[in-house]
Amino acid sequence: MDIHQKKSRHIPDDQAAEGVGDYWVWRAIALPSRLRITSYISQERSEAAASTFIQYLRASSDGQAPFFTSDKLPAYIAALVANYSVAESPPVKRGRGRPRKEPKRIIDQRLCYAQVDKRRAGGRVVEVHRRIIFGTAQEIAAIIKADGCGSQVNTAYVERNNLTMRQNVGRLVRKTLSFSKSEHYLQRHIELEDAIYNFVKPHLSLRRRWHGEEHKGRKWEQRTPAMAAGLTDHIWSIEELLEFHD
Repeated sequence: MDIHQKKSRHIPDDQAAEGVGDYWVWRAIALPSRLRITSYISQERSEAAASTFIQYLRASSDGQAPFFTSDKLPAYIAALVANYSVAESPPVKRGRGRPRKEPKRIIDQRLCYAQVDKRRAGGRVVEVHRRIIFGTAQEIAAIIKADGCGSQVNTAYVERNNLTMRQNVGRLVRKTLSFSKSEHYLQRHIELEDAIYNFVKPHLSLRRRWHGEEHKGRKWEQRTPAMAAGLTDHIWSIEELLEFHD
């Protein structure tokens, strides 16, 4: 969460304004590459905001329904249904009764989604519940095994990624004077940090052991998330990043 000018609870009703108050950062990362796919900010954790976030995520990927994991926010379910389903026209109704107004939505059969609900007490996680929303336990277990990212449904990777983001973006650090004063610059700052994270900074957990004599004296190949995802074959410099044109 980020703060713009002041916390929402400190804003009188007669002074409420667009762009002032609490903001939420929505983020999606791909595993096992750790590539940040999309980041989105909003003032509410609502179904509308969640749907927009998933819409951006789908536009930034190949559009196929992957395996999602998240916290227990209910808005994700409606957002996934809205973006990974097709409307089925209702059959022509004969006889009495009103016809169905809203078309039935057919969910993509490839969609797999599980939630992680963590209960905390005294600042510590004391209980964890995992719930499968879409897909089967067998399908999800096979995906997790293939990715090599743990042995069960978890949100550890995105939570660790959030810590990295807070360290790199001063606007997100709690209880400081570096909080954002502008929604526009918050979004731009996050996008820049995403690009540096994906293309410029090697990720320790993504390194690979060199093989062959041509790399004698060097044990490891350092890789960025973009390299692990197959988007590039080398570590970019800041200069290369800023000069890149699609």
